[in-house]
Amino acid sequence: MRKPYRKHFIICNNKKIKVKDWMRLNSNYFENFDTVPTSEQIGTVLKILGYKRIEDEFTVIYSILKKS
Repeated sequence: MRKPYRKHFIICNNKKIKVKDWMRLNSNYFENFDTVPTSEQIGTVLKILGYKRIEDEFTVIYSILKKS
């Protein structure tokens, strides 16, 4: 059975935006992609940049790890 589509967001500057919108604002991270990256591919880049992934049944949210 196929999983339902989950919406992907990023918390950036205390605002929740879609990862596709973040990707458009930060296109320099995606210059090596030949096609438009999927939300999961964008998430891989976000994890490399230090974001953590929080997910539930309907939503995936990326937020920056707090430094102690």
